[in-house]
Amino acid sequence: MLIGLLAITLALLAGALALPRALVAPSAFWAHLVLAMGVMSLIFAAMQHFVPVLTRGQGVSPRMARLPLLMFAAGALACFTLLGVVPYPGLSAAAALALVGLGLMLRWVLVRGRQAVGRPHPGLGWYVAALACLAAGLVAALLIPLWPGQHGLLRGFHLNINLYGFVGLTAVGTLQVLLPTAAGSADPGVAARLQADLKWALAGSLALAVGQAGAWIGLAALGAAAWAWPLARMLAAWWQAYRARIFAWHGAAPVLAAAALGLVSALAGGLSGREAIGPLTILLPGFLFPLVVGAASQLAPVFLRPGVATDWHVRSRATLGRWSGLRALLFLSAAWLPLLGYKCSGIPALVALLWFLVVFVIWLFRD
Repeated sequence: MLIGLLAITLALLAGALALPRALVAPSAFWAHLVLAMGVMSLIFAAMQHFVPVLTRGQGVSPRMARLPLLMFAAGALACFTLLGVVPYPGLSAAAALALVGLGLMLRWVLVRGRQAVGRPHPGLGWYVAALACLAAGLVAALLIPLWPGQHGLLRGFHLNINLYGFVGLTAVGTLQVLLPTAAGSADPGVAARLQADLKWALAGSLALAVGQAGAWIGLAALGAAAWAWPLARMLAAWWQAYRARIFAWHGAAPVLAAAALGLVSALAGGLSGREAIGPLTILLPGFLFPLVVGAASQLAPVFLRPGVATDWHVRSRATLGRWSGLRALLFLSAAWLPLLGYKCSGIPALVALLWFLVVFVIWLFRD
């Protein structure tokens, strides 16, 4: 299932950037196509892969493994509603369905944490906080038809808490473990950083979501500063230990590092005051694209053939990660061009994503 969701998410990311000029649809449709249908279901599936590792427990049961499909269905319902195929109450139904799935997922994560062999890895706390942010965003969506006078505020909070809270916390909590794995060298300080920095990242996510939604620039700036602290500590540790792998032409590390820099760029863009830089202008091509590509480069072989690593896994990672350094530069261009006032930022990211998608499909069907 994971490999299928990964392929679907890559296709949805490409479609959301390439098709808006060709197909007439509300901007909210494209955002939900990426975040609700693709990223949300993929994150749930990825959590089900990582939580047993963080708790040193058994893998997910076959019944729980179907939960990402429920989240995918909730996202699809929201998209069909935004296209007018389903009546408007479909958005509330989609949010309620996603909340049911979220409740099941949160309960599973907490139970696994209590049943952990020894103390669970601090990364588990980042997943719990991310799910709490998703819950807040879904509740805000449910309140929109009940509180129409605050439609803009609730809609903005729903979007930003999902981006900086749900996606951001999940991504950074995973990146701190995933990049050292991709670099082939453990990070001895990662557990202490994750333990100490969660409060800053969570507070930053909440302040950013409320500040951006209400156009309270001071609060948003405080949120960005709070988020900047754990990001700076993470990047400093990576610079010390992994800069040779990050600046390589091949491997997953360059594009994973580009995702972290894309998040930094999105924080800067949100405070720039430019109306053209919306929440997704940098986050989509500069952060989400390299995040999914980097994760796919490192994890897709494990998803396709779980178990003990073999020479096939090494060869597959080499194939998927070939020239990822160049793709990282294209993704970083997408993150930085809007900050310089250019409107063509999506083009280099789309080139890099389509390039990887071709490599991924060839690898998938060849192997």
